[in-house]
Amino acid sequence: MKDLKCFSGDIKTDLIDREPFRINHKLVDHPALSLENISKVILTHPKDKVMFSKGLDHLGINFDKALVKEKDKLDINEIVETIRTSNSYIAVRSAELHPSFKDLFQDILSDVEGFMKINKTGKKAHVPMIWLFIASPGAVTPFHFDRFSNFIMQIRGSKELAVFPPGHEAVVATRDTEAYLDWDVETPPWRDEMEAYAHKFNFKAGEAVHIPYTSGHYVKNGMDDISITLSVFYHSDETLMWSKAMRLNNRLRNRGYNPTPAKQSVVKDKLKATIFPYVNKLSTTLSKFKS
Repeated sequence: MKDLKCFSGDIKTDLIDREPFRINHKLVDHPALSLENISKVILTHPKDKVMFSKGLDHLGINFDKALVKEKDKLDINEIVETIRTSNSYIAVRSAELHPSFKDLFQDILSDVEGFMKINKTGKKAHVPMIWLFIASPGAVTPFHFDRFSNFIMQIRGSKELAVFPPGHEAVVATRDTEAYLDWDVETPPWRDEMEAYAHKFNFKAGEAVHIPYTSGHYVKNGMDDISITLSVFYHSDETLMWSKAMRLNNRLRNRGYNPTPAKQSVVKDKLKATIFPYVNKLSTTLSKFKS
């Protein structure tokens, strides 16, 4: 693709949300992504959007819980100052809200929405956001999966990223994926036998990987330096449709039905995506009456 603002190289747009793939990016020297600026963002960003933990050293830790549980016990100022040696992990949600990321966010969206137009999966990214991840050398991001599509860009340091095929029953069962997307369960636990299905990338600053929608993944940071990573999360029209269909499937399973999994029938997925907002609104209304 020509005229890309943030990505470069051979962009395999036909693989987006089907398979993970490696690409390059141009953001290593962007001023917003310097450690100095990121440190300022961390200390001034809304507190509910900055999560941090310490001692994430194996894949079986519940990542979501660790970031919330440890937050009240740790001093973010100390973590920032000792990030090189403290085996710590910092996650900054919605970094695009900071003025220093405003233009960069628009440039990233321009590229991502260009990919979507080529694939005919939408023209505008839904619920887009930037996450920043800053981690000590050797720190681990435990196994988890996200509710959005993701391009992860390495800005500093190196890492091994393991990405698992989306929708593979031996990794995360369909009903568990549906329930997680509907905020009904926690991330399914790591099992060592899942390792056989991992697609591993060893990548460094200047490289990026596309993580398909609902693909499980984990990260092991290199020992050479701290790791700074930027991830852009978003929905295309297609993944937003899948998300609504899966959430409706979860509601149906909870009532004893056995619905067709998402991605098997576009017609059924579109119908479920149309119905889901009404079902969700009704559920919310009924829960208020019960309380």
